[in-house]
Amino acid sequence: MSFLTWNEVNGKVIEVGENNRGKYTSYLKDNAIKVPNGVEYVWFRTKVRKQTYSYEYSFDGVTFTEIPVQLDAAVLSDDYVLQSYGGFFTGAFVGLAAVDYAGYGTQAEFYQFEYQELGDRLAADGRYSWEAGETRDK
Repeated sequence: MSFLTWNEVNGKVIEVGENNRGKYTSYLKDNAIKVPNGVEYVWFRTKVRKQTYSYEYSFDGVTFTEIPVQLDAAVLSDDYVLQSYGGFFTGAFVGLAAVDYAGYGTQAEFYQFEYQELGDRLAADGRYSWEAGETRDK
């Protein structure tokens, strides 16, 4: 998950965390991305590819910067959950959440949530096209 939090050195920052088999990992820690003073909104995107997923952020909603953490997409699979917990899983989900760990009653407001399936063809410039690289039976 990518999220906004606060640290004593940089104030408001962007962090990436993961809870895998009950073990929480904070990836950026001291290298958490500082949110500049005066920035009112932060946009996040998640990009899931066949084997990895990553996050991007923007302070203007136009220019996005990839957070330099690649996570293993296998943990989002039914097989992984069955192997790890012996339970059942209905597939990966994307969502938004707000957690007020400090108990101040602070609100988070979400103004937009969009899901868009991307293709998997890698172009010469290193970007993925919107065209699917494989066909699927319907």
